[in-house]
Amino acid sequence: MSHEEEKDLNTPEQEQPETEPQTEPQTEPQTGEAPQPTREEELEQQLRETDDRYKRVLAEYQNFRSRSLKERDGIWQDAVASTVSSFLPVIDTLERALEQETDENYRKSLELIARQYGECLEHLGVKPYGQRGDAFDPNLHNAVMMAEDEELEPNTVAEVLLKGYILGERVVRHAMVKVSD
Repeated sequence: MSHEEEKDLNTPEQEQPETEPQTEPQTEPQTGEAPQPTREEELEQQLRETDDRYKRVLAEYQNFRSRSLKERDGIWQDAVASTVSSFLPVIDTLERALEQETDENYRKSLELIARQYGECLEHLGVKPYGQRGDAFDPNLHNAVMMAEDEELEPNTVAEVLLKGYILGERVVRHAMVKVSD
């Protein structure tokens, strides 16, 4: 080996300065890529999403509230109908007692009690139905007998054996009737 070669081997290599990694130059987006949204566009998108979620939650709450009110009204009507149906036999007994021959003072007392029951039912929205001459409706009437009555048309209530009661559109008790042929 020559002296120069040794010199080259013995000298440390000079350190070259480190260079920063080359970043690719910013270029315009190509037609296939979506442009990066600005901060303002991002915030507007977040606002639209939040507004949409708010509107959906509000609609769900309003639907829940509406369903709850309907359920509550249904429960109330069920409770009223159940309670009224428990008292109907008492009212029936009072009406039968009024049909009997009795002392005038006793009769007035029974009439007063029957009137008070009627007012209570009216206050609750319960109405009696079923009269001679009404058209027979199987949704409202329970036909227990058939009768020949020349004064009435066929399928007409000839006699009411037990009054029916209705609460709104709900039948509390069907009227028990005799129907003409």
